[in-house]
Order: sequence, then structure tokens, then C-alpha cells
Amino acid sequence: MRSIYKFLPCITALLITAGVVAQGVDQAKSNIRKQKWDKAYGQLRKAMTKDSLNTAAAYVMAQYFFTPSNPAHQLDSAYEYVQHSLVDFQKTTVKQRERLKRFPLDSLVLIRLRQQIDSAAFVRARTLHTERAYVEFIAHFTTAQQRDQAAGLRDEVAYQDALLLNTHQAFAAYLDRYPESSRAREARARYDRLFFESATQDQRLASYETFLKEHPDTPHRREAEQNIFQLSTAAGSVESYENFLRNYPESTFAGRARNILFHLLPEEQRQGKFKSDSLRAVIDLEHNYLVPFLHAGQFGFMDKDGREIISAAMDELANDYRCGNVTDDVLVLPHNVVALNGAIIANETVVSVEDIGVGFLLMEQEGCSRVIHKTGFTVGDGCLDDAKILNGKLLALQQDNQWSTWTLTGRRLMPYAWDEIHALKDVIVLKKQATFTLVTIDHIATCAEQQQPVAGNEYQEVKPWPGDKIAVTTTEGPGVVDQSLHNYIRPARQVLTPAYFGATLANEAGTRTVNASGEVSAPFRRVIMQDPWTAVHDGTAWQLFAPATMTHQSPAFDSIAFAGPFALGMKKDSLRIYFSPRRYITLPQPLRTEFVPGQDSSSFLMVEQGDKKTIYNRLGQKLFTTPLEKIQYAGEGFFVVHKRDKKGLLSIDGKPVLPVEYDAIGSVSRGVVSLLKAMKFGLFDCKRKKLIAPGYSKNLVPYNDKVVVAYKNGAYGFVAWDGKPLDPLEFTEVRYWNDTAAFVKKGGLWMVYEIGSKQVLLDKVSAYKLIQDNPGEKLAIVQRDRRYGVINSRKGTVIPMTFSDIINVGSPGEPLYFTEKHVEEASIFVVIYYTADGKMLRKEVYEQDDYDRIYCSDN
Repeated sequence: MRSIYKFLPCITALLITAGVVAQGVDQAKSNIRKQKWDKAYGQLRKAMTKDSLNTAAAYVMAQYFFTPSNPAHQLDSAYEYVQHSLVDFQKTTVKQRERLKRFPLDSLVLIRLRQQIDSAAFVRARTLHTERAYVEFIAHFTTAQQRDQAAGLRDEVAYQDALLLNTHQAFAAYLDRYPESSRAREARARYDRLFFESATQDQRLASYETFLKEHPDTPHRREAEQNIFQLSTAAGSVESYENFLRNYPESTFAGRARNILFHLLPEEQRQGKFKSDSLRAVIDLEHNYLVPFLHAGQFGFMDKDGREIISAAMDELANDYRCGNVTDDVLVLPHNVVALNGAIIANETVVSVEDIGVGFLLMEQEGCSRVIHKTGFTVGDGCLDDAKILNGKLLALQQDNQWSTWTLTGRRLMPYAWDEIHALKDVIVLKKQATFTLVTIDHIATCAEQQQPVAGNEYQEVKPWPGDKIAVTTTEGPGVVDQSLHNYIRPARQVLTPAYFGATLANEAGTRTVNASGEVSAPFRRVIMQDPWTAVHDGTAWQLFAPATMTHQSPAFDSIAFAGPFALGMKKDSLRIYFSPRRYITLPQPLRTEFVPGQDSSSFLMVEQGDKKTIYNRLGQKLFTTPLEKIQYAGEGFFVVHKRDKKGLLSIDGKPVLPVEYDAIGSVSRGVVSLLKAMKFGLFDCKRKKLIAPGYSKNLVPYNDKVVVAYKNGAYGFVAWDGKPLDPLEFTEVRYWNDTAAFVKKGGLWMVYEIGSKQVLLDKVSAYKLIQDNPGEKLAIVQRDRRYGVINSRKGTVIPMTFSDIINVGSPGEPLYFTEKHVEEASIFVVIYYTADGKMLRKEVYEQDDYDRIYCSDN
């Protein structure tokens, strides 16, 4: 009992202290209401110092900092103290919690205050609306219900900040900080776009290629490939497209590159280069054609083998297509434009289509024209006035009367700023008002790659010059530039004349020669030229001169003349004849020369001395000498010679072939020459030395090696080479059919007449029309009575003469026959299509109206 009393003073002291502390908290609470801030703060600090586990004091301190009117208002401190109070509350005993209820204070009160503080802090963050404000809110107010909302707002304001900077670095940093943001996808897209633009900001080919190599999975791969495609092929050469396909075979633009290349290559180079089904089909159809057909009232097209290329779906068909043999690689149909292989180029109605070359079309619609490739892609922006191809490498487009240049891939190279544009091979001529600007295609392509304006040399006048050069005029005078725009002849006050070796240049100093390399000779007083010779006069004498080597080719002459390919140098009493610079003959005067032209590449020179005439060939070889008056070349190694009014024939070595007794001798053709004597015609076979003496009223025409067609007494017939008639001359007309039979006309009707046996193979032919007229084979549609058929000069009957009409709707080389049988009783027309060999392809039955729609009346 005595020990209890010993501790009683301590317990009493503790109770008194607790009471004092509680009393201090109450007083602080009262002072807060009275806005006695300093006094309240001091009381609370004292209370918390005396009792570190003071739930009420921490709670009231939280209220102190949370009160807006308090100059020391601080949400962060309020949050710390309410959290402190909650922690302390968890440590209190049951009795202590009972006392705290009388305060009143419990966990719900604390949580409610904390929520109020959280809400106020969130409002503060929203008011600031910065990334930092939301970050700090999320970091400090860890129990706030608004944390997710704050995170979303943080992500959004950070995204807007990145948008303001608009750099790939800003979006990269954003993605690093907030990879799960709702804006992450957009940020990634903007990062990719800005990074792509930054890496390729110079817009050069090398930059795009490097970017694609280092970032093969970029979402901007297609755009990078497009720029690589357009820039690497800007010059439009075949090689540039081949290189692109070699370097980027899997590119999304490889197909377009192949399509453009296909149309750039000559037809003979396309075989084997293209493996795609569509291009192989186009190659196959280049040697094919389309034929229209009508089925169930709708028009379609088939090829020569009967395959439907364009299905029957058209109500109308242009008259140009109705007769078949459609070889245009573009068909303008009522509601679309279709390629020859059936692929749709433009699915719209057009007025007209003009093929401007290398696969491009100028397509006119109502009030608007545009350029479209035959594979379907367009070039240009907006409606166009006109368009043309520049040397097969670039496009020139006209809009509002101004021209611009574009690549074949659709990239604009120059603005619409020129009055006229045309190409002189690989040089583009740009005209604005009275000024011409010359630029090379390669230069334009380089400027496009380097994003530089096109600059060129300006001239007052521009004209084509031989050898792919260009004649220009500047303020200094006329000059000539080459395809690289380097001066071939520098502009100056001079007169320029094209020459076979290059040019001549005349000024006050004289006339100079300029060879193909641009070398200029010394001035001459006079220059005359005739390919392959040039003669110059230096003021004292004439000499032959070689501009190519800038050397003289002959001694001095008093005069020089040209006779065809021969050069003649005269000096006093001699004449030197040059057949080539190193081959010549010198003859004494007097003499006369005459050029004897050949009928092919041959040429001859006649030299007359006294009563003798000698013939030399181009090589300087002496062929023969004759005393006859005049010599003409008849062809194939024979010469016609004259004596008074009569003519004869000599061989190339001067031997007589026909005596000089004819009034006229024609040219030798295939070893045969026509003769005229006393107004009668004959024929001579120079090779076999066979003569049909003149005795006929018209020229005799060889039919084959053994038979000649002759005309006498108003009729034709056949004559052997011995001059004997093979039958009476009784035909009004004879036409070649084959080596043994001819089409002959008698009594107004044709027949096929076998010459050797004198048999009629086909008679009563009222008319026939040749489809093929080749030396080895002929094909004809024949009509007998009111029936038609087809016959072949080698194979005989192809289609029997049982049809009411036959029209070839194919080509002459590969016919396709539209045959018709009219069944009058039923008023129907049975139309059957046959191949060249007579194989049936298609059969249709029409009434009169539909038959009139498909029938071609022009064939």
C-alpha cells in the first residue's frame, strides 16, 4: 500500500500534463477559429513537442495549414499532418480513442479531412495545369482519389508541350516518360514522322537511302521508297529504272518502275525482261488484236483465239471498233478506258484519249484534261491544257498557258512558268517571252535532287543543228553548243553553215572548217564541199583538205570540182581524178567527165577522151571503154548505151548483151529488162540470155520462171520464153495467184486458171478481195453468185462458199472471219467466227436490229 502511494505523485503529474496538452489543443483550435494564427501555431507546436504521439494536435495542425485564410496556408503540410494524425491514431488505445471521440476525432474525421486536402491539392494542380504540377500532386498526395485523373492530365499537358516543341527529341522524351499514355500512339506517330523529316530534311537521294537502310521497319518506308524511286529515276533513263529495280526489287514502287520501264523499252527488248502475268499478257497482245462481239444485246471483245478479254457489258460501241482488228493498246469505251488486255485504266467517261508516248495518255474529260499512264496512275495536279513527252524521259505539262516539267514518276521538277517547252534530244528548251533557256535533263534531275532552282544559259534564238547539236544566238552572235551545253563553236560575229564533217565558220578573216571534235582550221579564202570531199583555197591555189585531221590531201590545183563521190583537180594541161584520198589517176587534157549515177549504192564516172568513153567504178577500177555516144547505168551490172537514137545493152565489163537497135531499154529488175522497138514491147532475160522479141502492145510481165504475161490485140494471155503463146490471148485481165495458177477474167467473171494444164480450178467468181498478198501466199474472200468463201493460194479452200457474207475482222497476217448466213424464213442471221485455218470460235444468232449493230459495213 505504501508503494502505491509512492507512484501516485507521478501519475497525478502525468494526468495533469495530459490535461494541459489537451487544453492547449482545444485552445489552438479556438484560436484558429478566431484567426489567431501565430498563437494557435505556437500552442500546437508546444503540444506536439510535449507529446510526439498526439493525434489531436496533428489533426488540428492539419486544419491549421488547410485553412485558406491562414497566411501560412500550405496543402503539402496539411497533408503531412493529417497523415501523421492517422498514423498516431492507429497507435492509440481504446480508452484514448474514447477520449478522442469527445474531441471529436476518429478515423472517419481524419480520412474526410485528408480527402478534402487531396481535392484541394488536385484543384491547385489543375489550376496550374502543368506537367510538373501533376507530377508533384501524384508524388505527394499518394492517397488521393484523383491520382489517375491527374496522371491523364499530366500525360495530356506533357503531350501538348511536346507539340509546341514539335521535335522528334521532344516526343522521344515524352514516350520515355509516359510509355503507357493514351497519347502514346499519337506521340509515336509524330516521333516517327519528325524523325523521318529530320533525317531527310535535305531531301536528297542519299539521305533517303541511308534512312531506309538504317531504319528498315520505319512506318514511313513507303514515303522513303517513293522519294528514292522518284529521285533516282528523275533523269528518265532506262538504266535508272533498271538500277532501281535491281536495288529495291521488293519495293512497293517496283511494280510502277516495271510498268514505266516496259513502255520505255523498244518492243524487241521487252521479251524476257518481264515476268509478271499482266506485262506478259501485254507483250502477247502486242502481236494480237481484239474483235468485238455482241451477246444478249451487250458488246464485248475477244482475241484472235476467241478468248473473251472484255466481257459483254456495253450497250453501245464506237464505229471505229466495229470492224475488228483493234490493235490500239487503249480502248475508249462508253463508261471507262480499258487496256488491250482488259485492265481498266480509268473507270470514268472520257471524251478522247491521245497517246503522247512511252505509255502516257492525255485523257480529255468534260472541261478537264489530265495525264494518265496506261497502267492507271496519274501525273500532274489539276486540269491541264496540254501535255507532251520530252525525249522519252520527262513530261511537259501545260496549265493556264504555262508549261512545267515533271518526272515520269509524277514528281514536279519545275513550276508552271514557261511559255513553251520542247526537247532537242537530252537538252530541254525553255522559252519565256523572247528568251530561250537551255538546260540538260541531267541538270534538271540534279536540281530536283538538291532542291535547287533550275538555272541555265539564256539565248536569243535556238535551233537544231546536225549531230544532235544546237545552234544558238547571243548578243555576241551565233554559236553552237553540244548536248552538254559546252560551246562547240563559241558565239561571235560569224556565219555558220552545217557541213558533213561539222561546220564552216565565216567572218572577215575568211572561212574556217570545224570538225566533229570542235577543232578549227586556219582561215581560207574559199571552202567548197561535197561529202566526202572538201576543197579549200588559200588565196593562191586549191587543195583537197581533210577537216577531221586538219591536213591537206592533195597538191595545189588551179581548180577543183566534184562529180558525185569523185573529186577532180585541174592544173594546166592535166586532170587528176580522186576516187579516195589515196587512190587517183592523172590524165592529160583535153577530156570531159560525167557522173553516172547508179540505182543503188553504186556510182560511176565516165571519162571522155576524143571519141572514147571509159567507165570507172567507185574504187577507181576501169570497167570498159566504148566509142558509143552516151552511157547510162541500167542496174544489176548492166549499162544502156546510145548511138544516135538507138540503144543497146552492155555488161559491166563492156561486152555487148543487146545490139544497139532498140528505141528504149528499161531498168534491169530481177535480171529482166523491158524493150521497145517500133512501138512494140519485148522482154529480155539478162541472166539466161532469153529474148522475147518486141511484138506486143504492152510491157510483158514475167509470171514465173517459164511463163510471161503478154498483151496483144486487146487481150492478155500467157507466152513461153521462146516467144510461143501457151494458149489464145483471150483474157481481159490477169492477176498472179500462185506459181501454177492465175486469176483471169473473161466475160466479166473471174476464174482460177491453171496455166500448165489449162484447167479452170474455180469459175464464175463475180468478185474477190485479197486479204493477204504475199509473194509466197495469197488469201482471198471470193464471191460466186450470192455466196462467199475463203481460198488460199497454197492450201485451197479455207471456208466453203456457203455464206451470205464474209468479213475479215482480224488482221491481214492473222485473219479472223465474221461469217453470216441469213435465214430468210426465220428473219434471223447466224454469225459464226472462224480462225485463219477455218476453226470455229464463236456462234451467235441475231435478229435484224442486233445484226445491224454488230455488222461492219466498211470491210
